[in-house]
Amino acid sequence: MDLPGRSYVALLGSLLGITSLALPWLSVRASRLAAGEGVGVIGTAGLPLALTVGALWLAALTLSFRPTTTRRVLVLGIIGACVLLLSLLASGIGAENLLHSAPSTARASLGAGVWTSLFAAYLLIHTALSGMPSRPRLRKLLSLTIPVLIIILGSFGVFNHLGLIVEFTGNEQRFFQETSRHLALSIGSVTIGACIAIPLGIAAARSEKAQRPIFLMSNTLVTIPSLALFGLIMAPLSALTFAYPALREIGIRGVGATPALIALVLYSLLPIVHNTYAGIRQVSPAALDAGRGMGMSRRQLSWRVEYPLALPLIGEGVRTATVQSVGNTAVAALIGAGGLGHFIFQGLGQAAPDLILLGALAVIVLALSIDILARSLIRRLTPKGLKTEDGQ
Repeated sequence: MDLPGRSYVALLGSLLGITSLALPWLSVRASRLAAGEGVGVIGTAGLPLALTVGALWLAALTLSFRPTTTRRVLVLGIIGACVLLLSLLASGIGAENLLHSAPSTARASLGAGVWTSLFAAYLLIHTALSGMPSRPRLRKLLSLTIPVLIIILGSFGVFNHLGLIVEFTGNEQRFFQETSRHLALSIGSVTIGACIAIPLGIAAARSEKAQRPIFLMSNTLVTIPSLALFGLIMAPLSALTFAYPALREIGIRGVGATPALIALVLYSLLPIVHNTYAGIRQVSPAALDAGRGMGMSRRQLSWRVEYPLALPLIGEGVRTATVQSVGNTAVAALIGAGGLGHFIFQGLGQAAPDLILLGALAVIVLALSIDILARSLIRRLTPKGLKTEDGQ
């Protein structure tokens, strides 16, 4: 099966991959706060492994110049997966070798070369996944094999000497505590937001008079920067808790989780309101007429026809709000709400890049995991007729 054109995404990835060979792959520091010294790909991976990675990038570059076919994009995806795993393997082994005779305070962090190589490999894998729409099994195999192999490498201690893993090991208990707090704030705020936003979206779809103020409110809230919104909530909340000390006794204060939760709830309204409105309005009049013809009341039409047909779009709004909330929750650490942002801002204050990465990568992984789970749940909740119509 021939696919039109050439893969410019794969071409960009191949060029970036070749460029990564000229960048430092590891940064070795005498301590977590000291300035780092860059180590190239050969010093990190050794000559044989470096030549292997270079040969794979040249092969990907050659394939990128040729017209794309299903077989070629599959090969590009395999090359991307191999380079990704080899880059991680090389960095782990290189860190162990470089720190073998170094003091215990020394750190080896991933350099620009590894990050560029990983991003370039992702572009090749993305090309393969998007170029095989008719091969769902191959797409799932490629998608699942990479994280499984990374977990296997990690279980054998390949990455133990990297600064990122050292920081995780030193903060393991706190890391899981802050992750739980991050999830509780994110999912809790979206749950409360959905309970408010879905009725507002339905009201906006039912009445043009209600639509304008509801959309104005939700659109205005999302334009306020997160820190500014936290500040706007903290001041009146602090005054309220001082006026009523009983609120402080049950944990409500001007700083911490309470103002963060309120702000996150407000931020979650926009996507859920708009998607609920769109979901209700896109229900086919023919479906409503069929329900009326069967003798359904207005309430029955809503619960048996409108809401089930609108559910996929409403679910997409909740998914979008949840992923956004995971990111916004990181900022809430600045007002004492905790979460994974604790590591990001602590790392910024200490000039410790590995600690920053520990928090940032955890937020990214959390957001991607929730996104994948939410998409899967939405597909399961989508009526069969809509799946057939959308080609899902």
